[in-house]
Amino acid sequence: MSQIYHRCLTVACIIMLGGCGMIDYAYKKAPAYVASEFDEAFDLSESQISQLDSRLDQFFTWHRQQELGRYQQLLEQAALSAADGITAAEFLKLNNDVRLAWRRSLAKAIDNLGDLVVTLGQQQIEHYQRYHLESAEEYEEYLQKSDQQREIYRVRRGIDRLEIWFGDFTLDQEDKIMARLQQLPDFYEPWIAFREARQQALVNALNNATDAGLTRQQLKTILLDPSTEYARAFEPARQSYWQAYAAAIEDIGSWLTKAQKQRVVEKLQKYARVAARLTDSG
Repeated sequence: MSQIYHRCLTVACIIMLGGCGMIDYAYKKAPAYVASEFDEAFDLSESQISQLDSRLDQFFTWHRQQELGRYQQLLEQAALSAADGITAAEFLKLNNDVRLAWRRSLAKAIDNLGDLVVTLGQQQIEHYQRYHLESAEEYEEYLQKSDQQREIYRVRRGIDRLEIWFGDFTLDQEDKIMARLQQLPDFYEPWIAFREARQQALVNALNNATDAGLTRQQLKTILLDPSTEYARAFEPARQSYWQAYAAAIEDIGSWLTKAQKQRVVEKLQKYARVAARLTDSG
C-alpha cells in the first residue's frame, strides 16, 4: 500500500513538473487518476470509490494549500545551489528536505484515507497481494542478475536520469560519469529487502484488521516509523548510499559545462514558478 499512498505525492509532483499549460487540467484530474490506482490495487466497491473520491479531494486541496509553497522554496534553493555546481552537503540537505516532504504527504494521505482500510474485505486484501507481486516483478528480475549485470543496470539508469536534467553528455563526460557511478554501493538489494519486509507487515496487519480494525496510527507505524525492525535494518544502507551519491554529484558537477548547469537552473526555476502558480490558484 505504500506505493499506492506514494502516488498521491508522486502525481502531485508530476503535475507540478509537467509544464504551465496543463496545470489546471492536470491538477483537476489528479484525484481521479490516483483513485484509479487504488481501484486497480484493491478492486474497490462503488461505495468505497465514492468514499475515496471525497478523501482524495481533501488531500489534494491540502497539498496545494500547504505543501506547494514549501516546494517552491525548495526548488528556488536548489536552483541557487545548482548555479555553481551543487556540493555534497547541499545535495544531502535537499535530499533530506524532499524526504521530509514525502513523509508529510504520506502521513496526511493516511489521515485522509486511512479509514478506508478497515472496509477492505479478505478478497480485496488478496487482490492487493497479487497487485504487489506484479509491481515487484522488475525488482525480482534485478535480484536474478549477476553482479556485473546489476552494475550495468544501475549505471545506465543513473546516467539516463542525470541526462534528463543536464541534457546529453559528451562521450568524455559519459565515460567519467560512468566510472564514478560504478563506485556507488548497490542500493537496490537492501531497498528491495526493506520494501518486502514492510509489505509483509502491512499484509499481516490488513488480515488482522478484518476482525480487530486497523487504526491510522498502525498504518503510520508500518509505513513511516523508523524504529521498526525493517526500517532500522535498512537505515545504514540508505545513509551510506546517499552520502556516496552526494559525493558523486559534487564530482560530476565539476565536469559539466556552463550550459549544462544553466539548463538545470532554468528547469528548477520554471518548476518553482509552477509551484507558485498552483498555490495561488487555490
